[in-house]
Amino acid sequence: MKAIVIVNRTGQGRPTLEYQTVDDPVPQADELLVSVRAAGINRIDLHRSTAHGGPAAGKPMIAGLEMSGEVIAVGAGVSEFKIGDKVMGMTTGAYAELATIDHRFALRVPPTFSYDQATAVATVYPTAHNALVTNGQFSSGKSVLIQGVASAVGIATLQIAKAMGASRIMGTGLPNANAHRLAELGLTRFLISGQDDIATEVLKETDGRGVDVVVDMVGGPAIPDNLECVGLGGRIVNVGWVGGTKGEIDLDILARKRITLVGVSFRTRTIEQKKELFEHFKRDVYPLFVSGALVPIIAARYPLSAALAAQDAMAEDKHFGKILLHP
Repeated sequence: MKAIVIVNRTGQGRPTLEYQTVDDPVPQADELLVSVRAAGINRIDLHRSTAHGGPAAGKPMIAGLEMSGEVIAVGAGVSEFKIGDKVMGMTTGAYAELATIDHRFALRVPPTFSYDQATAVATVYPTAHNALVTNGQFSSGKSVLIQGVASAVGIATLQIAKAMGASRIMGTGLPNANAHRLAELGLTRFLISGQDDIATEVLKETDGRGVDVVVDMVGGPAIPDNLECVGLGGRIVNVGWVGGTKGEIDLDILARKRITLVGVSFRTRTIEQKKELFEHFKRDVYPLFVSGALVPIIAARYPLSAALAAQDAMAEDKHFGKILLHP
């Protein structure tokens, strides 16, 4: 099969991607073998490292963390899926014509969805739901601040919060020509990082109370604003750190406002924990896709062979929505 392989070349400063012919994957007992119709690009892909999941000894490291496609073989221990089923999900080695996925993490493609739409759901919406609802304890009527709202996970968080009845949804980001699109998705107020006084504006918007939940994709530089913006007994959930991993925490504010600060990651979860995460996602969010209340945003499509150019486009941070690869 054809696949995008992460390679290290002598003299290169960092790994690169190459379009190669490699052996077809063989599904294990708990896995599905999928003919990939679309693969998605995530920011972590830009690291080109074992964040993708290390390969078995002697096998190439194929890039990619999410895909959708048609099941063409099932492992001996799988009974929930059959050949011909359309599935989407998080896995490793997704930048390829064929990929395997643990059946416990596979989701059925909603009946009205294209493969492109399904791939755009596979990683960012479960991540957003886990941050906002499970860890942020969001429910209808609560207010939300999304730091980095124009990112893929930020957009998904916005859509989920709107669909689940948020009272107010504010978001931050760089000066963005797509701010009007965020408003169309339900954003109450867009604040420009480095220009607007985030804490002052959020408190003004919430009559001095602060928001119930902060979902943060920025990291270190956003910590002081997060603490100021969240209300008494509120929750701050850190998902990413595009602005850096370190920042100062004012423990007096943390204690005085009884703030809960939570970090989330898929990488350290057990199989059972991941299974539970996807069960919660299927309960709360999957029906919104089926009903048409939620529709994922597609930014651009590239052929699989152009994966390097697609990653370069993501690094420019000018896109709005999901960047996809087509085998």
